[in-house]
Amino acid sequence: MKGWDFTENIIKIKGGGYEALINLSRGANCISLKNSEYGADILRSPNYDAGIDNPYLYGMPILFPQNRISGGKFSFENRVYTFPINEKKTNCHLHGTLHNTPFNLVSSGESFVKCIFSAEKDEYLSFPHAFSVELEYSVSELGLSESVTFKNLSDENMPIFLGFHTTFNIPFISHGSVEDVTLFAELSEEIERDMSVYLPTGRLLGDDEITTEIKSGKYYPYKANISRHYKSLPNGKIELHDEKNGVRLIYENDEKYTFRLIYGGADGYICLEPLSSMANSQNSSLGREYGGFRYIKSGREEKFTSHIYLKKEIEI
Repeated sequence: MKGWDFTENIIKIKGGGYEALINLSRGANCISLKNSEYGADILRSPNYDAGIDNPYLYGMPILFPQNRISGGKFSFENRVYTFPINEKKTNCHLHGTLHNTPFNLVSSGESFVKCIFSAEKDEYLSFPHAFSVELEYSVSELGLSESVTFKNLSDENMPIFLGFHTTFNIPFISHGSVEDVTLFAELSEEIERDMSVYLPTGRLLGDDEITTEIKSGKYYPYKANISRHYKSLPNGKIELHDEKNGVRLIYENDEKYTFRLIYGGADGYICLEPLSSMANSQNSSLGREYGGFRYIKSGREEKFTSHIYLKKEIEI
């Protein structure tokens, strides 16, 4: 595995023609996903020896709390939650640090791995709850399955804001071309953002040319970088389609991921991000119900699932 830093705790799993690498040292990130049948290199992989310019643009790093919180602060049930301002130009807290936090191995086999991170009260970014998060990956002929389970170990209701900054290669077929890849997504309305701070304005947008192309599967990501925030349809799929090779890359997320962010495209990768809530849902003028603000009751847990797989459309 040339190019990997062996100080990283990386586990390989394989099955059904798929092979994945999971880095327990950095948020149990799935940093590589390949398929031998299609000659596919699906996820953008880091080269730790060369250094990482942006940790969110490799593999599928976990985000908690996901996206931006204006001022790094919000209130819930008479408690004030304060996160560090780690993006000074927007005065926001961005993405948390779980993506860069070591996970402990629970169990593993040839085709699966299960790992966990547990935090006492105030141990994770001064988050006033004890909690655990368990990540499990498996591969088979059906593709990569991922589940993440948060458990509230505190005595109070715990807010949960989860996302993944999943970054796909364009092209995802090794012998493919960027000009042959189109994007399709099952989306509802676009969330307008103030792009000076990347926060929702409170305005919802109708379909413009780009949104229409994405919804109809006719958008070519290589033509220009984009950054767009959308409400998702229930169980909304996101797909990349290699038109020349007749192969679809399908990303399925369960209905708890109520929002999406689509980012990049022209630089050889695109981020197709499932989010359990809208950016800055904690402080949104659209209200917390619309924004997907959710919590886990004391002693309870909540599980989120995703699935990535390839599907042949036609014989070449």
